[in-house]
Amino acid sequence: MQQTYFLAANKQALQYLPSGADVNALTYDQLIAWAKNIFEKTGQKRFGWPVGTNGLIHRLLQGYWYPSYTGGLVTPFKSPEAVQMWQKIKELWQYSNPQSTTYAFMQEPLQSGEVWVAMDHGARLINVLKAKPDEFIAVPAPAGPKGRYYMSVVVGLGIPKTSPNPGGAEALIDYLLKPETQITTFRTNSFFPVTDAEMPSNLDKGLKLEADAVAKQSGAKDAKVVPLPVGLGSQGGNFNTAMLNTFQRIVVKNEDIQTVLNEQAAIINKVMTDANAKCWGPDGTSTGPCQVK
Repeated sequence: MQQTYFLAANKQALQYLPSGADVNALTYDQLIAWAKNIFEKTGQKRFGWPVGTNGLIHRLLQGYWYPSYTGGLVTPFKSPEAVQMWQKIKELWQYSNPQSTTYAFMQEPLQSGEVWVAMDHGARLINVLKAKPDEFIAVPAPAGPKGRYYMSVVVGLGIPKTSPNPGGAEALIDYLLKPETQITTFRTNSFFPVTDAEMPSNLDKGLKLEADAVAKQSGAKDAKVVPLPVGLGSQGGNFNTAMLNTFQRIVVKNEDIQTVLNEQAAIINKVMTDANAKCWGPDGTSTGPCQVK
């Protein structure tokens, strides 16, 4: 099964879209202008981030903001393009709900009305889209100077060589890949099929909103897909923490951008060396551990 992250918005926010903006093909500059318009017209900060405990802000940085502005993640971590990106994030933060530091699943503040516009993982948006499908839209993630990058979260299965019943394991995988099982998984978990399973006509409205948004996102002419960070093994948590700490220091605590990036780059380089993790995705390939340039 597979999922991704995209933008969800209350239809009340649509009247504040910047002039000429296509909600299905936004840029990050337009997203910032949208949040600013909402604040200036309503006095409310209605954009939301999943920055709280168990929130997935690090994935939005790894798969969306960073590659969309720098064309990579690790190698350009402290580049001039990265500095520009962080400046943009700080600009958007000005118009973001201050409760964002407490949000984990964005479906909750969206459903309560505290937030009108937010990005999150599809499984963390589905409840509001199912509960209020006529009040919300789901659209592709914005594009940056390097393209409309998005992260694909693919869940796979493997069979250990020591399995006592590999035939039974293969039969289970065959069952899980059947079209009807793939659709059942989508209905119950909001994780999309990985096969050519045809979407049923009686799909829940909220699931249809997600399916349409994901199709538009992956099918956009400037779309570029990014995998989850790979090859990190036990260092995966440390890598995510380094990204989270970078956000906290620059955006929440308002520390100097370049200073923070220089210091966090050293931490990331150590994580990559300890994991002996090669570059992946937009960073290309490397013979040794991927390093910040």
